[in-house]
Amino acid sequence: MTDDSKFAANRAAHNEKKAAWLRTVYERNLAQCRAADTQDAPALARKAHTAMDTQLQQDSTTLPDGKQIRCSKGCSHCCHGPVEIWPQEAALLAQFVRDAGLTPDLALLERQSRYTVETWREQAVADQACVFLDAKGACSVYAARPNTCRKLLVMSEPAWCDARQGRMEDVDRWFSWEAEMMEVAALEVFGMALLPRAVLAALNDGE
Repeated sequence: MTDDSKFAANRAAHNEKKAAWLRTVYERNLAQCRAADTQDAPALARKAHTAMDTQLQQDSTTLPDGKQIRCSKGCSHCCHGPVEIWPQEAALLAQFVRDAGLTPDLALLERQSRYTVETWREQAVADQACVFLDAKGACSVYAARPNTCRKLLVMSEPAWCDARQGRMEDVDRWFSWEAEMMEVAALEVFGMALLPRAVLAALNDGE
């Protein structure tokens, strides 16, 4: 066997082992989501967010040498794209908004609700920003932000995340595969919708 064929065989074996591990992680999270108590939607979301934060914190200790998470307050380029959340997260956001006395732009939510993941960029640029993004580029619902937002982390220059800069191919995103499987499982079990539509429905339900 040549060195090239050995390398290819080792790579294939590694990929197969990783795929098997990911399936195991996904199925474990799937079972946990199916067994979850859905009676108190906000509580379920809070518990899942705590689990996500714990997982991300644990996995961040394995960052490659010389690398660090570069995301920080005011870095909000990723807050201008479509975000899919599950109903319990929408219920938690609606509860947080009411408790904090926030007044989200309902007209913006209505406009954004007409778009899909595929057509999101067809909106006016100003309308693409998350309704919860404040004037300083900070998240006004940070404590209750969805898991999709929690796990979206990069190790490269934050400015490159701005699609208008044409540097998206240079973005070095950090993945916690455990966190990815947690979210995929939750979205499959609980369902998903774009944040504007889900939050608007949750706010209307609470009236």
